[in-house]
Amino acid sequence: MWYLTPLHFFVMTLATTVAFVLISFWVAFGKQLRAYNVVRWWCRLLHFITLTRCRAQGLENIPKGPYLIISNHSSHLDGPALIVTMPDPVYFVIKKGLALIPVWGWTATRIGFISVDRSRSKAAQETLRCAVTTIREGRHVLVFAEGTRSPDDRLQKFKKGGFHLAIEAGVPILPVAINGSRRLLPKGAPASKSGTVSVVVGTPIETEGLAKEDLPDVMARTREAILAGRRFDPDFIDDEDPGSHDN
Repeated sequence: MWYLTPLHFFVMTLATTVAFVLISFWVAFGKQLRAYNVVRWWCRLLHFITLTRCRAQGLENIPKGPYLIISNHSSHLDGPALIVTMPDPVYFVIKKGLALIPVWGWTATRIGFISVDRSRSKAAQETLRCAVTTIREGRHVLVFAEGTRSPDDRLQKFKKGGFHLAIEAGVPILPVAINGSRRLLPKGAPASKSGTVSVVVGTPIETEGLAKEDLPDVMARTREAILAGRRFDPDFIDDEDPGSHDN
């Protein structure tokens, strides 16, 4: 059963308004962590309203210090699940189009999400150079490796951007698999079903000392780590082509 009534829409709209005000207040005073905690509260409320449960395994694999998360992406529920389950604040790399969405886009960029304009290569490169500095300073950045939501239960081809970012910053890649989210809210669905989203954290993949020539190997290792986590999902379609990580 698709689970979102007019009352739920009203509650979430009210919560979004409250969150927007609180985030604006904390950002104005330079309290980004407190602003992020408001986002985390909003995500927990969303899960409560939609009867979505989140669970995580492999959290002991999270390294101390800087790292970059690379994850699969199947549903709009993926972001809230990561924000709720990951113990460290997670700042997403998002498309510029998302950053232009009223309220949501402003909020995301103000708390530290990184907006990339893919249509302007020079601007995108400059943004990613700034992101490298941000990551080295200890902020935990997330990249959805497929670039967009998967239309089915397969792992799509990976984009290279996040891997270039990790190698240039010289920080570990933390591979993360998200399971169950597409079952609850697939692409194009009007609302979410109740159920469980599972986040599986893999073993970090070191990039320190690596160069661009190592990119294919790093992509392949990360893909295999995410595949290992995805295979816990009974809906996952595992018809992996050995060369599908190339892009």
